[in-house]
Amino acid sequence: MSFQEEAISSLRVRTYRAIAELLPGEVFGNLPESDWFFDEERQPENVFAEETRTDAVPTQALRFPLTTLSAALTLVAFFGVVWWMRPAILPEDRTTDTVAVQSVSLSPGTGAAFPHPAAPVSSGDRAVPIVPLPEPVLSPPSETGGIVQGGPPEAPGSPRFDNKVGIYLTASSVARRPFFSGTVESLLRSGGTALVFDVKGGAVLFRSSAPMAREFGLVRPFYELPDILRLARERGLYTIGRFVAIKDAGLTSRKPETRVQHPKTGRVLSRDWIDPSHETAISYNMEVICELAAAGIDEINLDYIRFSTAEYGALSVYSGEEKADKVEAFLRATRDTIDRCGPKTKLGISTYAILGWDYRKNLETLGQDVIRFAPLVDVISPMAYPSTFAPNRYYRPGKDPGPRDYFLVYRTLMGYRELLGPKESKKLRPWIQGYGVSVRDVADEIRAVYDSGSCGFTVWNASNAYSVAYEAIKGDKVRPEQCIGE
Repeated sequence: MSFQEEAISSLRVRTYRAIAELLPGEVFGNLPESDWFFDEERQPENVFAEETRTDAVPTQALRFPLTTLSAALTLVAFFGVVWWMRPAILPEDRTTDTVAVQSVSLSPGTGAAFPHPAAPVSSGDRAVPIVPLPEPVLSPPSETGGIVQGGPPEAPGSPRFDNKVGIYLTASSVARRPFFSGTVESLLRSGGTALVFDVKGGAVLFRSSAPMAREFGLVRPFYELPDILRLARERGLYTIGRFVAIKDAGLTSRKPETRVQHPKTGRVLSRDWIDPSHETAISYNMEVICELAAAGIDEINLDYIRFSTAEYGALSVYSGEEKADKVEAFLRATRDTIDRCGPKTKLGISTYAILGWDYRKNLETLGQDVIRFAPLVDVISPMAYPSTFAPNRYYRPGKDPGPRDYFLVYRTLMGYRELLGPKESKKLRPWIQGYGVSVRDVADEIRAVYDSGSCGFTVWNASNAYSVAYEAIKGDKVRPEQCIGE
């Protein structure tokens, strides 16, 4: 990175932080920006109406103790930066797990227990057909969470990571020390044990010395990684770095040859997604992975470890198996890098919930072969967000057990257990929904996690507003005995 580029990058971050300090936390805390300003055309692949938020800013929160003139200037500066960084405040497509909205068609006399799609509707830029996997046999749901089938992974002498309970923070939330400190205290008071935070999006988000990231001008530091790890350890928190893997507009803009291309013609098939098996893409990412593992982070969670769904049509020149081959190359490189640079660091992946309902067809779209990938990783985190399932399609009141949020999480995880088998299913630690929900909703999700046989979970809310989640975690009275312990 040249001196001028470093100066501009530094000025941008300082401006962002300065405005963060001027505005009330309730306002600035609602701006998710894990991939801020590097991708000028960033759009969510699938956005449903349920992305509404319940943590709206009250009017009185906007009253600044400033003169009229200074308040006006502050707001002008604020909205100017927000517009400049507008990719940061668009919702992420990771929150939409159902690849298509579907109609229900139950075959008479078959005893089918779950929806069967009749007419897939548009997902992203085209319809993506989905056919559900034959349903697994579900154990009867329990009111007390007593069906635990898993237990800790077989790793004698090492701390447990399957039973962690955590929340997610954006890089700017980590950078704002008062907000970060307050979040840590609230998490601990509720009984939480883990903190997920962004380490890489379209650029590296901590002060990194990775050679290729610095050469490409893709180090945009929000915080000092050693400081955050130290503060978390002092409070007894397990640290998880969220690492956006294959969707990387920063790298593809610097190195266009890393984009996914047609295997015969070389035509670019995706502007913002790398070919995960490309040598340059792997080298660039592994330098950052090595730095994280060497720093002693407890876990690296690979997000966007799949192919794009919005560009399904163009990418259909690759079979699901061929896509999975490319993703596996990235995963194997990550596993080898962690084992070399920091073998105590665990490796996790975030995966689509719909795979637990319909595996083969969605494998064709995503290349996310969790059966094949499971032996390479320590943690598998299905993104089990109830609002991303089409309304009136997957849950039938009066027929399916429990409330809707309970059943959708439970059924997703039981589907995964059927796919993975007894040994690998011990690695399940799902994401659950923390946006647009009530305390009861989150409590239902938590009970579903325990009833399915898992012991831990992380809560996703892009706005980092977790008051509802804290209440649900604090009120958790159904945690099985098998899930307690370090």
